[in-house]
Amino acid sequence: MVGQVAGPTRGDVVDYTLGSRRIRVLVVSANAYTRNYPIIVLIHSRADGDVPGILLPLPRDLAGGGTIDLSRIRFADPGAFGHRHGRISSTLAAKVDHGLRRLLGL
Repeated sequence: MVGQVAGPTRGDVVDYTLGSRRIRVLVVSANAYTRNYPIIVLIHSRADGDVPGILLPLPRDLAGGGTIDLSRIRFADPGAFGHRHGRISSTLAAKVDHGLRRLLGL
């Protein structure tokens, strides 16, 4: 992959173009699938509290904070990713994984 910019990976918080809007999302698909078939969950700008398995707080120091909404799962267009804000912590990643398993009955 010399000369190519790597796309986002699992756990990255990135800007994403959805229609005419620019939103923040969390990449949740495994890295093996993220390049061609990324799966994301949306991030709300406001802090909605902590509802384990559905709404998880995004730390303020990462992209200004907000709420990760696990119920808003989407397939993503790899070409619609924009600025990478950073990665969630391993502790928060474990909560995301647990919440998705619970929500999807896995």
